[in-house]
Amino acid sequence: MDSLVAQIVENFKAAYGLKISDGNDLFLTERNMLEFLMKLGRQAMGKVFYGIGNGYEGAVLRRKERKYRFIGYRTTSLHGLFGMIDYRRAYYFSDEQGGGGYFPLDAKLGIQKRHTPGCQYFLCSFTGREAYEKSLQRFHEIFRPDGTELISMRKSLDMDAEVGKGLQRLRQQEITQVFQTGQPLEKENPIAGVMAVSADATKLRERGEEVRTAEGKKNYPSLWRDVKMGAVSAVGWDEKRQEAFCTTSSYVSGIEHADLFLQRLTVEMQRRAADLKNQHVVFLADGAKWIWDRFTEIAPPRSTFILDFFHACEHVSELCKQLHGEQTPEYWKYFKRWKATLFAGNVQKLLHELRQIRDTAKYRGHRDFIQGEINYFTDNKDRMHYDRYRACRLPIGSGTIESACKNVIGGRMKQGGMSWSEAGADGMLQIRCSIASGRLLQDFMATLDWAA
Repeated sequence: MDSLVAQIVENFKAAYGLKISDGNDLFLTERNMLEFLMKLGRQAMGKVFYGIGNGYEGAVLRRKERKYRFIGYRTTSLHGLFGMIDYRRAYYFSDEQGGGGYFPLDAKLGIQKRHTPGCQYFLCSFTGREAYEKSLQRFHEIFRPDGTELISMRKSLDMDAEVGKGLQRLRQQEITQVFQTGQPLEKENPIAGVMAVSADATKLRERGEEVRTAEGKKNYPSLWRDVKMGAVSAVGWDEKRQEAFCTTSSYVSGIEHADLFLQRLTVEMQRRAADLKNQHVVFLADGAKWIWDRFTEIAPPRSTFILDFFHACEHVSELCKQLHGEQTPEYWKYFKRWKATLFAGNVQKLLHELRQIRDTAKYRGHRDFIQGEINYFTDNKDRMHYDRYRACRLPIGSGTIESACKNVIGGRMKQGGMSWSEAGADGMLQIRCSIASGRLLQDFMATLDWAA
């Protein structure tokens, strides 16, 4: 190894020189070394591909009950992690229905559309974190420092579409495994103590179908689609602040009906549970009825249902605004008092006060508004025992899922001017959740077997 490194250094010096007298020289040397190593990797991978073989499997082969005959060899260029690679492999063709062309070596290596899996994975890990223009710039800065053989925006979109489709297929396969075959999932980062499960929905701008104006110009009207988001977390305890918090969260998301999303969330619970039937699970959410109706369907025997305390406080704030005006002394007087009442788990006391205010209100509009808030607190009173939850070291806020909607989805997919096709949005959601859950590498590798 030492002799190889010495040889690399000598070749580097011959190509770039080597003189380091200050910080600028050191930086340029490191940057030039990166460019040199990327070029070296490009040439090395070319030789690796040459040594792989050509995938020839005889004059005739059978695949999926169809007969394919050998036609010849076809050469193409692939986008590799370090640059373009010339790639020669055997080509087969079937005249039978559903046949067509087939490259055995492509299928074996997981190559579908003229790029290597390594290039696709690392590019996806960039584009899954930032907008395409910025992520491509960063990818090229590292893997194409010489500024040649750059990957186009269109090619990047194609790669992500493949990854997203593969991840969606993986999630659906897991749903089938759990709900149809009844086979358990392999555990991943299992939660031995209390598990917290939360869900919410947000909006995502979808690009509509192309229409033409009277002047013949193309136009793509925007639509807003509901995106559902779920998080499964372990529960920790902050001794200094004397409050529970969610940690080691994993995420699921989809543009789908709530019942289908429930299956997706249930699978994630099973993946993370050490023993779900005997697990203490805390369900956290705002007041959305679609969430609570479905949480009760998947709750194991030891479950606690908690309405997000801060969402309840938002309703208290709206009450104070309507009754006393925004940010007035009376607003703050009642807001602080009623918030403390809720924090102490005494929702019945709050309801008693609200009924008295309702009955003495002069205007019907005020009475109707107060009655709406009374209905809200009444419907959720069994999920608002915040004094008990805190005594049991359980979280009372659904900040984890609020943050996920903002960061996992919004931080990448709701930037200025962004709109998505349904397929593109759903694929990026799977990429984002896989990254945020810390499992992109293993998820990606699980999809490679399907290339054939």
